[in-house]
Amino acid sequence: MKGSMNMSYDSSNLTTPDIKWLGVRPSDLDRFNIPEQCRLAMTDEDVKTGKKMLEEDFIRANPEWVAELELMLKKREKAEIQALSSFGFQYLSQVYLPLKLQEGDWI
Repeated sequence: MKGSMNMSYDSSNLTTPDIKWLGVRPSDLDRFNIPEQCRLAMTDEDVKTGKKMLEEDFIRANPEWVAELELMLKKREKAEIQALSSFGFQYLSQVYLPLKLQEGDWI
């Protein structure tokens, strides 16, 4: 076990039960036309982690999170937020985030 998962067992004071997913989600890849060259193939470890996340109570309690993770596992691709820079240096701050916030597009 590594990283955040390891820390989750360290202290209940470190949890954020009302966390929101605002960043690039699997459904955003097509919605925002993220270029193929900016998409990353999921590694075997990514797939394993995704499947393990789907077993978590917090994830299962949030159908939108389940749908996003299932889509990611089905397509076996992901993207880093830096992929948005393919549209220009200020796309993230001037287009993507304002649109997401305006639409309340977080889960």
